[in-house]
Amino acid sequence: MTGHSTYIPALRYNWLTQFYDWILSTFLRERTFKSVLIESIRAGSPKHILDIGCGTCTLSLMIEEAFPEACISGLDGDPVVLAIAKKKLTKAHSKIKLVQAMSYSMPLSSNLFHVVTCSLMLHHLNAEAKASTLRECYRVLQPNGTIAVADWGKPSNFLMRLVFYLVQLLDGFETTTDNVKGNIPSFIEKAGFSEVKELKKVDTFLGTISIYQGLKKSKEIIL
Repeated sequence: MTGHSTYIPALRYNWLTQFYDWILSTFLRERTFKSVLIESIRAGSPKHILDIGCGTCTLSLMIEEAFPEACISGLDGDPVVLAIAKKKLTKAHSKIKLVQAMSYSMPLSSNLFHVVTCSLMLHHLNAEAKASTLRECYRVLQPNGTIAVADWGKPSNFLMRLVFYLVQLLDGFETTTDNVKGNIPSFIEKAGFSEVKELKKVDTFLGTISIYQGLKKSKEIIL
């Protein structure tokens, strides 16, 4: 498959989705890197937050705990993973709204959110879909809104590069190559974001996760 038709479920195969939460918590220091991501958006106390590629909603629920007054939406294209998410949200008595849609074609209004988050999703998309997804993130953000991304980044050392081959064997080399080359900041910038920076690297059992941030600056009006 090519173009936007390329889509890989959370662990490539639907039968593995049931193990997704366990794998992230056991091998990827999930609470650590997601806490860093949440801290990066704490300034300004955002009121409208979108978590794209929300998966089973672990990050969405952590965001809700950090910002209990915020309106939070979670978007994902995988009905299998969303079914798990719905059960988690019901158990947690959460008010998070779920939207089933692809990240590169969001059925959402422009200039709607203060923050868009994305955790371990971009590496499931080919280059074209990555670019389209980030442009959609820019579109749905309000001026001066923030994007915060946690995903596989350039390995911090040889060992991290070596173990990341396991991820690439599972998720595919086409979609993960830009991540391992450290190209995600460039994708974010090309989507229109300013002040793009890597905030932190977190080494895990399967590779290096990087946390990135970008700003949708309000356009200046020159009289």
